[in-house]
Amino acid sequence: MDMLKPQLMRGFDTMKLSTIFENQPESWGLRGDPYFWEYLKNQAESMDILSPEDLEAWIKKEHFELSGVEMTTDSMAYVEQFAHEGMSSGGISGEWWNENGIPMLKSRLS
Repeated sequence: MDMLKPQLMRGFDTMKLSTIFENQPESWGLRGDPYFWEYLKNQAESMDILSPEDLEAWIKKEHFELSGVEMTTDSMAYVEQFAHEGMSSGGISGEWWNENGIPMLKSRLS
């Protein structure tokens, strides 16, 4: 039983998932992407760190629940709550998230 103590003292048990969203990317796919990022960050404030696979599944689940569209590299979803102004306002780029956002966030887990 004492052998488990070092694992519990690493600090990971108190780290929240929102920490991987702290530094935003410099570029985005569509204008709704930064709002989706902030939405995920806010949701993650009460969540513990996930595995990379669970993180990706969670992001895609949140995307689907907000937009009703499955996130693929070819998808573009519209979310009214992220629409503020501009042609691609409220748009979430599946391509950007699959090729940039999700890999970036996964890399921050290690």
